Amino acid sequence: MKSLKKIAAVVATLALTVGMTANCFAASWQSYFGVNEAWFEGAEGKLSSQSATGWTADMKTIGWGGCWGAQVKQSVKVKKGEEYTIKYTLSSSKCDKWVFVKIADKKENFAYGKWVKIKKGKSVSVNETFKATADSDTLTFGIGGEFGDRKGIDKDATKRYSYASGGAASLNDGDPTYSTTVKCTGFSFEGKSAASTGTNSTDTNTNTNTNTTGSTGTTNNNTTSTTVATGDFSPMACGAAAILAGVALVVFARKREA
Repeated sequence: MKSLKKIAAVVATLALTVGMTANCFAASWQSYFGVNEAWFEGAEGKLSSQSATGWTADMKTIGWGGCWGAQVKQSVKVKKGEEYTIKYTLSSSKCDKWVFVKIADKKENFAYGKWVKIKKGKSVSVNETFKATADSDTLTFGIGGEFGDRKGIDKDATKRYSYASGGAASLNDGDPTYSTTVKCTGFSFEGKSAASTGTNSTDTNTNTNTNTTGSTGTTNNNTTSTTVATGDFSPMACGAAAILAGVALVVFARKREA
């Protein structure tokens, strides 16, 4: 009977360790690809990798349904009037690509918007501080095929096109049948209050471009701020917590035996 109790304790420890580690490793990015959801104007693809500091989206076709034909997003908590710093590097492997970065709520109240133009095989780094113009809860990268023709179709089209310095006519991804891999690295999102669910990156990037089309707010590379809370913990910390919990279970089991 004592042996069975010990085995049960070990099994519980392993289960707890695996469960906690899985939660710690879980990345906070969500994705949407239109064709995968039977919206055939959208992009066809998948998120092939993700981490706290970025993601990789492989698209067989970019589609013609606008930037929201493919999306990568995460939840944030942004307060109107507060300053935030966002950093990321974007690249496109096989074609020139426009990407729209938006922080907004479900009613399309924008806290931030920016168009980023990526040249085939190149990368663009953004390091930007802005003052939120609205309370918002979602940060989204729009990576679907954009051709500047979604006014009257997409709810936010007029607003998002206002962020393009050349207007809607300047946004053209070439051909909806293009395939490419869009990658985001070095992502971090910081604010003066730890009230959000962004992430902080220690990655360093070169060739920072803070003058990308459609910028909002002002750029300040010297801004000092506290890291926005993420809810994610390092794998080592999670593993340690799980092991300690497991030890507690074993000790408890031994006390019960005594």
